[in-house]
Amino acid sequence: MSQTKAVIFDFDGVLGKTMEDNYRAWHKAFERHGVSISEEKYYLLEGLNTRKVAEAFINSYGLKKVSPEDVARAKEDFYMQDNSFSFYPGAVELVKKCAAHCLTGLVSGASYPRLERTAGKNFLSLFEAVVTGDRVGNPKPNPEPYLTGADILGVKPQDCIAVENAPLGIDSAKEAGMRCIAITSTLDSKKLARADEIVGSIDAVYSFLNLEE
Repeated sequence: MSQTKAVIFDFDGVLGKTMEDNYRAWHKAFERHGVSISEEKYYLLEGLNTRKVAEAFINSYGLKKVSPEDVARAKEDFYMQDNSFSFYPGAVELVKKCAAHCLTGLVSGASYPRLERTAGKNFLSLFEAVVTGDRVGNPKPNPEPYLTGADILGVKPQDCIAVENAPLGIDSAKEAGMRCIAITSTLDSKKLARADEIVGSIDAVYSFLNLEE
């Protein structure tokens, strides 16, 4: 295995304990249109940007008259009005530990304003590259987000490890040519099978990173 030059993290469900709050906001946004969305189906869509998630549910439930922009905006409003944001235990410490030995990046389907308002500027400043869903043309599972992250960091994709929690994110990282560690924070290991390693928590990630001490 080549030496790891960069570790690139997803955010929701990896560093930020946000998935339940995000699901609840999506549920409220679609409830107004008479639809009760599936929690697992949302978790499987995690990694898409907000508009793409809205489009996926609109198409899935045949809501032809519903605007994805309106639903996406409502979801973001619901989330910001009602969330109990926190980091997973050990998440910030892991990022700092990685930053002491290699480059670090953040590649998320979330919008930059949401990350800034919840995780905070100080946290985002820990990363040399921050790629968000509102700043790429093709979101996960397209490889563009991770390729963009590697390009900003100035490293080859094969020298990066991505840390993910969802199939679309894993696909994005693997198609970019990166190795990938998946965390079973929201989905079971069978749904994360394409990852190179699967772990049960953020605490278990570090031992698989192959960092030079």
